[in-house]
Amino acid sequence: MPREGTRGRLRSHEACLNCRRKKTRCPAEKPACSSCVRLNQQCLYTAVPRGSRSGPSADRLAYLEEKVNLILNGGRSLPQDQNHGGNNESADTAHSAPSCPSSTDFGPSLNDPFLLGMGFEDSKINPSSRISQAVDLYFQYCHRQPIWCFDREEVKDTSYISEELVCSILTLTSRFSQERNELQHYGDSARTLVMLRIANGTVELETIESLCLLSFSSFLDGNNHLGRFHLGLALQLCRSAMLDLHSSYGIECPSAERKKRLFWSLQCLEQVYGQINDILGVPGDVLRSFYVSTSDERGLKNLDTSPPPLPNDDLGCTSSADLGIWNLALHFGWVWSRVRSYVFDCAQSRLKEPWRHDSMYAMILSDLTELENKLSPCHRYDSVKFYERRAEELRINREYWTPWLKLQFTYHSILTVLNHPFLYIVASQYNHNLTIPNTFWRRSSELVLLHATWVVRLIDMVSEKKMRLIDPFFGHAAAIAATVHLYYCCAKDPRLKYKSKTDFAKCRKFLKSFVSFSPACEKLNHTLDKMTRIASGSEKVDFDWEPSKIHLSIPLMWDLLQINCTPTSQETSAAGLLHPSLSPAVFPEEVENSSSTLEIIVAMSPDITVNTADGGSAAHLPPTLPPRVATAPASPASTTMGEKLVAPADSLMANTPWLWTEPPQFIDMDNLGYPESESTMGNVDGFSTWWDFGNL
Repeated sequence: MPREGTRGRLRSHEACLNCRRKKTRCPAEKPACSSCVRLNQQCLYTAVPRGSRSGPSADRLAYLEEKVNLILNGGRSLPQDQNHGGNNESADTAHSAPSCPSSTDFGPSLNDPFLLGMGFEDSKINPSSRISQAVDLYFQYCHRQPIWCFDREEVKDTSYISEELVCSILTLTSRFSQERNELQHYGDSARTLVMLRIANGTVELETIESLCLLSFSSFLDGNNHLGRFHLGLALQLCRSAMLDLHSSYGIECPSAERKKRLFWSLQCLEQVYGQINDILGVPGDVLRSFYVSTSDERGLKNLDTSPPPLPNDDLGCTSSADLGIWNLALHFGWVWSRVRSYVFDCAQSRLKEPWRHDSMYAMILSDLTELENKLSPCHRYDSVKFYERRAEELRINREYWTPWLKLQFTYHSILTVLNHPFLYIVASQYNHNLTIPNTFWRRSSELVLLHATWVVRLIDMVSEKKMRLIDPFFGHAAAIAATVHLYYCCAKDPRLKYKSKTDFAKCRKFLKSFVSFSPACEKLNHTLDKMTRIASGSEKVDFDWEPSKIHLSIPLMWDLLQINCTPTSQETSAAGLLHPSLSPAVFPEEVENSSSTLEIIVAMSPDITVNTADGGSAAHLPPTLPPRVATAPASPASTTMGEKLVAPADSLMANTPWLWTEPPQFIDMDNLGYPESESTMGNVDGFSTWWDFGNL
């Protein structure tokens, strides 16, 4: 339904300017309404005659421009405001934001090409154009990555977007433009407008959408406390509006699809960034039946208590029965939330033996396998052939490819974390009664290396196609894979050592590409750098590094696996939300000494001790390396890699070349070419490459 009709019924077009600003019902008497007479204010009406098509839109746009001008001028009164009476000052102040430097006070100080050329070079740009460009930035970089609140047609007319949603869009997108210095200012204005809506009892759908955008923006900034507050408030408003119940979505509701997208977008944020296992939270398995049950079982449920249906998404689908790619990514995101709970239990020394049928490890694998059945053939890796697509085609169809990449990264990250050797080394160290079977070590080490390698291959493909990803989850997935490759940097087999160092560098480079717009990833990158220095004992890891053992920092590993990435610039973890008297205690960083590190030695055969986690790493590799490309000059290191290395006789994985790749010519580890790095593809000695194993 057009926005014009909706707004026409909700708001009188004859209201005076004072009543419009205060969002109160206007009696509409002329020449002055009784409300303005009572407050001794000058009553002004727009001069546009009633019934004109341009009247409501133009008046709405003028008011919106006035509001944005007020924000951009640091809360200073605009000339037209001086015509109003003094008693109106308090009402206007409630809508204005705290003062901040004007947009003319800062210039093009950002050197990242990604942040330049976005159309914000002119600091005196018309506010309506600024709003339109912010909307364009949202759809260019943030739409369905991961949130999906509205489509472009629903916000096509920017004059009908609510003030709080405008400020929230500016808050989220200003980090991608030269307006990023006003990010905090826009956020404060958006929160003020949202709270006024709640206080006045005039919450609309766009108000909850604003909270969704504010929440995602806070998570990008690493301010998890503020982000979870926005997220929890939005979810509570959804409950108040009964948007969490299937029965509330009638066929006749014109905004049903938009409501469903909003609700599941909030669930998407909850899965990745929500609080894990807190007393006030909802248990993670509450929605399990929705995600993994069959359609017959779901049909028997009471519609009054079941969650709302998924939004309609037919991008890339070949039949009406196919789940849309965004919905599928949401399903796998739910399994990721279960993995987060599993890591939390491991950190609290509550690990149940993973090989037991009733362990969380087994249940997560069961749910993951069940969800694979929901993945339609049209969305599978071998069907879509992402690596064969042209970069321009991928950019045009970002609405499909960003959720597809999210699904792929999520799937491989789930299996990487579940089988991460760090979890079980720590468990063995602190629980002497826990003995890890040799077969579990072998299988888990095969899986973790396989799927950590797949994460790197996805990074290679994204880099080759020059796709810009925004969701911090991708950076976190790269950081987790980096810890696996760091672990295998001390492998005895030189080929695995070489491969691990190359893949580790790619993960670090990919993570650094998020630093320019996400303080959360900046903190994550800082944690990974600190962990690398402790592991290597030096400031820089290069190809001359040939360790026989490494030291993994236990507290830093837990921080990385659990995304404890509050930026150090914040005085407290609840910055921007709580008074200092309520701020939670901030514990000083643990001193990294020998008691807080694990000494890791990866041997060539299963030899399970506290400091050794091996599954037969040499058995993972093919007997020989393929010849190098003739056009590439051989480096000194490549000469040593060409020797014939025979896998052990008890090799279980002799035909699995997916665990290694023939990397490009050695280059500086700190200057690996993201986004210019390319993936290596092809067949080797009659074997299928790693692309044929472990994909989704």
